[in-house]
Amino acid sequence: MKILSDVNASGAIANWLESMGHDIVRVSAKDPRLSDDAILAWALRENRVIITTDKDFEEMVWRESKPHCGILRLENVPRDERKLLLEEAFTLYQQDLEDGAIVIAQKKKFRVRKPR
Repeated sequence: MKILSDVNASGAIANWLESMGHDIVRVSAKDPRLSDDAILAWALRENRVIITTDKDFEEMVWRESKPHCGILRLENVPRDERKLLLEEAFTLYQQDLEDGAIVIAQKKKFRVRKPR
């Protein structure tokens, strides 16, 4: 999967995803202060799913109707728990993410908002 890892998703998570064979780019490598609008535009331009812990992206998509290529928002939990959430999200919802869904991954539940 083509992924854009937001600054708050952590470098260790990005490294782990890369080791799993995903095509990943990191916001932190370009500019850690990049605005959410610029991150969303970058992901759209390169057809990448955004991985983040930031709620702002889903709000931009639903309230402002901004186009995107999929967003996976992880609950802000310790790194090891985040890895488990990622594994489960990819197992259950990889196709939905590639189709442009917003997946919200929390310890006790997942929510999926398919594209309109």
